[in-house]
Amino acid sequence: MRGSYRRISRSLLLIGAALIVMAASTPASEVAIRWDAKNAYRKCDGAIDGSIAWPSEPKTACVAMLMCANESPLSAERYQRLIEQIRRVPGCGEP
Repeated sequence: MRGSYRRISRSLLLIGAALIVMAASTPASEVAIRWDAKNAYRKCDGAIDGSIAWPSEPKTACVAMLMCANESPLSAERYQRLIEQIRRVPGCGEP
């Protein structure tokens, strides 16, 4: 009986360790990333496509959009949509 408890305990420890490793290796959700974070470029595709909101303040949105234009690898189509969005933000220049 004692041996079965040890096997169960060991199995639970291994499962727990595996879950921790999986959680640590899973990237943060793009929605959870702040626009001023180092990895904010990961939000760009979603923001351009409309599934993630740009910052609500125009100046901050402009900074985020220009960052996306300069730092995020975008397809030609997505880049064009981004340029159109940038032009709709008052006072935001060209990338």
